[in-house]
Amino acid sequence: MLQQGLRDQLLAFGIDPHRVENIEQLATLLHPDSAQVILLPEASIPDYLQFRESTPEPVNSNPPHVVVLLTEATKLDQEMLPTEVIDVWCLPMPDVALKLRVQGVAEHHQLIEAAKEQKKNLGLQLERSRQEQKIVRNIFTNAFSRALENDPHIDTLLLPLSTYNGDLFLAAKGGTGSLYLLLGDFTGHGLPAAIGTIPASQTFFAMAERARPVSQIAREINRQLNLLLPEDMFCCALIVELSANGDRLNWWSGGMPPALVIHPDGETLDYLSPQHLPLGILSDGEFESGITSTRVAINSQLLMYTDGTIELGTSEQNALGVDGFTQCCKQLDWKMPAIRAFIEEELTKREAHDDLSVVMLHCSETGFAHPDPGDERSPLPFEMCVNIGPNEARTLDPVSTIIRSVCTLEGLAKFRPSLYTALSEAYNNALEHGLLNMSSAPKQSTEGFENYYMERSKRLARLQRGQIDIELRYKPQEALIAVKVRDSGKGFRFDDETQPLSQEHAFGRGLHLIRELTRDLRWSENGRCIEFNFPLGT
Repeated sequence: MLQQGLRDQLLAFGIDPHRVENIEQLATLLHPDSAQVILLPEASIPDYLQFRESTPEPVNSNPPHVVVLLTEATKLDQEMLPTEVIDVWCLPMPDVALKLRVQGVAEHHQLIEAAKEQKKNLGLQLERSRQEQKIVRNIFTNAFSRALENDPHIDTLLLPLSTYNGDLFLAAKGGTGSLYLLLGDFTGHGLPAAIGTIPASQTFFAMAERARPVSQIAREINRQLNLLLPEDMFCCALIVELSANGDRLNWWSGGMPPALVIHPDGETLDYLSPQHLPLGILSDGEFESGITSTRVAINSQLLMYTDGTIELGTSEQNALGVDGFTQCCKQLDWKMPAIRAFIEEELTKREAHDDLSVVMLHCSETGFAHPDPGDERSPLPFEMCVNIGPNEARTLDPVSTIIRSVCTLEGLAKFRPSLYTALSEAYNNALEHGLLNMSSAPKQSTEGFENYYMERSKRLARLQRGQIDIELRYKPQEALIAVKVRDSGKGFRFDDETQPLSQEHAFGRGLHLIRELTRDLRWSENGRCIEFNFPLGT
């Protein structure tokens, strides 16, 4: 019989005790969630151990707490005790002592129950987290499902610092046979940085499929990120279009390390240095979408990388740096497998603090273009004249509207990127240097670049008079589109009709780009009119 008050005291603490009288009781008492505390007389210990060994423990079993009862001060070997024994009581004992022992069992029981509840809650949270991670992975997988994979022109090394990559690499076939690439680096790393890759990727794929110019792709991604991202987040990016025949790169770079163009003989031919602020910082009105067009020899290579590569070893005051990385790549003959092995070895010596991406593009014919009866150009000549005043310049994108109309004609859609680039450069020159009377010289520095576009926005908002006239004449017999862009500005002096004075400071790289894409470039009307022929060769 239990010491007087023992059972009542246990019940008072919310514990229902069960005393083992015989072996038959154990099957019931040891069932999960049955007894809370078992009071086990010393004589029943061998039977208890035998029963526990012969009976498989149920799945998710919660064995009760066992208190061994002694009737006298017996020497008890601890190895004989079941593992679930939490206390040994020698009865009878003073009521005060018994009360304290009962209280100890109750506290132990409460701790165990609290731990079980916490474990249950943690399990639910873990399962919830797994489901959320699964959903996020599916979203990213679907977002990048249109990416071009296993293309022979592209070799990559993409090493995220955590599960989610804040670096972004995308490749897509253009609608006119060109190959589009985007290498981006969002602020930070991990999931917060990776969030911005979703809208950027969807915009990139949609516009590449429609063969939109690099400048339009950069502008639209910037608009999306500027609207969606917090103020302290942005995306350094290099957007490249490799022409269908593989001999031209049209590119836009904002905040990225300089990419390298490597000639087939292994010598560095050119650097694609950043010329803009990263995507997502400027509003659409402030954004500068101008691109650069670089001719490359067939079988040249373009090496692109994010700053995580050149910042390897920063914490050890031994960063790889642009020069160190370039020198190592040159020693490895610009071979991507060797570069990959070099980076992986460096990661064993230098600590990485950011996502790391290296991309090598092999410049050759893409092989995407194929004969299409719809490529036959329209035999019908046409002319178009558009007059743009201050209000249209502030509120519309005239060049996009013009190009969209022109490229609805048979066989002209494939010229959309280059024609857009040439015409937009001529239009922007007329607007900025003609109507707004600005110089490109301040854009040579980062601070001057930002100030330039702030001033541009202010002048455009105040503009009350002036006009830009754009004329296009499609000449199918000569396989060209004759373009004339005239502004009502002050003009400038020039040596002859093909060479304006101080063109480098007045027009920046825009004039060079027009020369690359067109022929028969000429100036007239005291520098207020630029004319060129855009060839429609195959």
